[in-house]
Amino acid sequence: MNVLEKAQLAKELQSLIYGLDQRALSFFEIAKSKSRLKEIFLSCDEPIFKKQILNFKCHLEPELTAHEFANQSMYAKSFRGVFQTDHDLEAALEQHPEMGWAVLYQADLGYQIWYIPAPRRAALISDWDGLEQNYEWMLEQQELYHGLKTDAELSLQAVENTKSFKISKKRIENSTPQHSHSTFSKTVLPEHSQPRPQSSKPAVTSTEIRSLLNTTDSKQILPQVLELGQWKCRLAALQFAQAQEYKLCSLTVENVPELMPLLELIISASELEQYVNQPVYLAEQINAQGRFVKYLAILGAEDQLHAIRLGNIVSQHYAYEISALKLLPNEQKLKQCKTAEQLFELYHEHAQLVWNTETYHPFIPAKCVQKQRFIAFDEAPANYATPLILLKERQKIRIIHGHARLQLSHEEIAYPFILLDRNQGISWQLIQSIIQTLPQPISASKLHAAIQTHIGS
Repeated sequence: MNVLEKAQLAKELQSLIYGLDQRALSFFEIAKSKSRLKEIFLSCDEPIFKKQILNFKCHLEPELTAHEFANQSMYAKSFRGVFQTDHDLEAALEQHPEMGWAVLYQADLGYQIWYIPAPRRAALISDWDGLEQNYEWMLEQQELYHGLKTDAELSLQAVENTKSFKISKKRIENSTPQHSHSTFSKTVLPEHSQPRPQSSKPAVTSTEIRSLLNTTDSKQILPQVLELGQWKCRLAALQFAQAQEYKLCSLTVENVPELMPLLELIISASELEQYVNQPVYLAEQINAQGRFVKYLAILGAEDQLHAIRLGNIVSQHYAYEISALKLLPNEQKLKQCKTAEQLFELYHEHAQLVWNTETYHPFIPAKCVQKQRFIAFDEAPANYATPLILLKERQKIRIIHGHARLQLSHEEIAYPFILLDRNQGISWQLIQSIIQTLPQPISASKLHAAIQTHIGS
């Protein structure tokens, strides 16, 4: 196919896609246009032209195209699938807590890529965009985190694991006396085949953890579960140099579903016996876009400078930042939290702010906000730093301004906010009258300033 023919087909493709996008065609015309698109795709078999028509394929068969695109990439074995809801995508990623990536597709928004940079870490999420553009974004993240292994690397690792298994098996057979072989089989096989009873006691003691962390074997596997009060936490020693210097462990709450995506605890193994009833530092962790990652609870820190140091060690390793640090008198109230609302109330009302960035706005879990607006008006465009303006009344937190901010992403678990209270003399009638005095579209900062002016007058 020569250049002129390609140009003519490209022009025809643009015309067909434009017609489909306008949604003004009859069912017969739609079917005819799609049929013609398929004919063009089949006739254009050259690799360079396949890349040119990727966007057109995404319009025609978006999910199938995403699957094909991923399967042709160098990270196909780490791909977890294409999904239409974030709930299904999260469920799939939870089944594979190791590194991986997945695609979220919504017809009115396009594609997102969710990229897990390290085991048991929150996914990094791209903006809504084209498939190829978001894949390029993922490659940029891969250069920073090196979270994924290529298919070739995974295949090589599988071969090496098989060789290692065969060598280990041979050593066991050679080292096991023949006369005790039957006894060995009867003892070991039931141990692996029968389920072990669940224990209500902590799965590991602090002494055992310190002993394991002091080992010279960097690949030593820690016990998986530790109990903190009523919380059951997944335990992991952080395996990078600075964290190992402080013998830092990560604890992720596993038996309280609402807290799992919101909260992570870190503690030095040397403090596991001393942290009880000591102050706890709570930090808000954000990514490079300024979007909320999670609350980070720092146990056993000597003072706020020590807490900031530990928080930064963990956050900076994953290219996150700490935007604020608060102090709780002790960890008892923290371990009593079972819902997002309880955790937010503890953080917002009972923790004392000791440090924050200059442009800081606190974050509120998405589950705590009633997102339907009572007053309709035009909002100015928002970015990820734009706070929601909220009103607390009758134990509910309702949105005043933030429709544009919420539309930026439907997968955020918390939003920056400014909270007003009915006890300040603020009513919906007052807000309505203030909005009527402002030129639209109205920005969050201008509306908040106008409300504050009225309160102060």
